[in-house]
Amino acid sequence: MAQRLALPCADLGAAYLAGQSTLALGRRYGCSPTTIANHLRACGVLLRPARYAAVALDEAALRRAYLDERRSIAALAAMFGVSPGTIANKRRRYGIPARPRRAPPGNGGAAA
Repeated sequence: MAQRLALPCADLGAAYLAGQSTLALGRRYGCSPTTIANHLRACGVLLRPARYAAVALDEAALRRAYLDERRSIAALAAMFGVSPGTIANKRRRYGIPARPRRAPPGNGGAAA
């Protein structure tokens, strides 16, 4: 059966507001960061924003640059100031079809 932790709101809130993370506090109190976050909310402490903020990319601009201009994922990532993974995720989310991979050099000709 799960054990109920009695975490002191004053100490927990003070440590969090002083800059400690939910991960560090979880290690200190022997529980998960989620448990710490739940206790902080119950204590009325406003949590800091998540580590990664949602990135807004213009769908039309991404579609045009990827399909019409045929820019690479790496080039798009540099252009929009995000990671290549973010570009790939947004492409899938927006329903932009993947371009076919290019054939390796030397495999394009017919056999003689």
